[in-house]
Amino acid sequence: MNKRSPLYPILFMALLSAVFGTAVSTVAVVTKARVRAGEQARLRSQVLGAFQIPVPADAAAIDALWRQRVEERQAPGGPYYVARGKDGTPSGYGFPFTGPGFWGPIKGLLAVEPEGEHILGLSFTSHQETPGLGGRIAEEWFRAQFRGKTLVPPTDGGPILRFVYRKPEAEREVEAVTGATQTSSRLDRFLNQFLADLQRHPALTGAGGA
Repeated sequence: MNKRSPLYPILFMALLSAVFGTAVSTVAVVTKARVRAGEQARLRSQVLGAFQIPVPADAAAIDALWRQRVEERQAPGGPYYVARGKDGTPSGYGFPFTGPGFWGPIKGLLAVEPEGEHILGLSFTSHQETPGLGGRIAEEWFRAQFRGKTLVPPTDGGPILRFVYRKPEAEREVEAVTGATQTSSRLDRFLNQFLADLQRHPALTGAGGA
């Protein structure tokens, strides 16, 4: 076609768009599986961390460890995880949770001991809280406070855990994030409700099997 034709720039742009569109689509298809694998490895590392199982750096090693040590099960309220020791016996149960944060949903996983009386660990798989403020809930110092905390409801009918804005002095206390009152108070409310509801979970009442 003559380059002076009025149709030339239109056809040229259409051809250029088709070429680039195909290229972008091809890249998206090729990288989709890799992105999904990366997200899966990140989630599994968070679950393993909540179970206090050392997490390998390599995605393939994470996948192998997961297949060896963790089993996903279904309950009426949704999926949960069973971690197993090297002898095959359950070493803990993991329960996903979602609650309202200050800027968006807070999602995580709470792992408990096989007897269901104490917390093994806590991981946050996603949140939209402000970095350096509410986002500090994902830091190790905050999450470490929950390890070993009792899940047995108090006899006075109060919350299972109490968030305080000082150094904890009692067994049930955890230190909230100073400067992030909204994040801390919302986490306090929905996490305590989650812990209360957890008392009836089939895995902890014996209805979920070993």
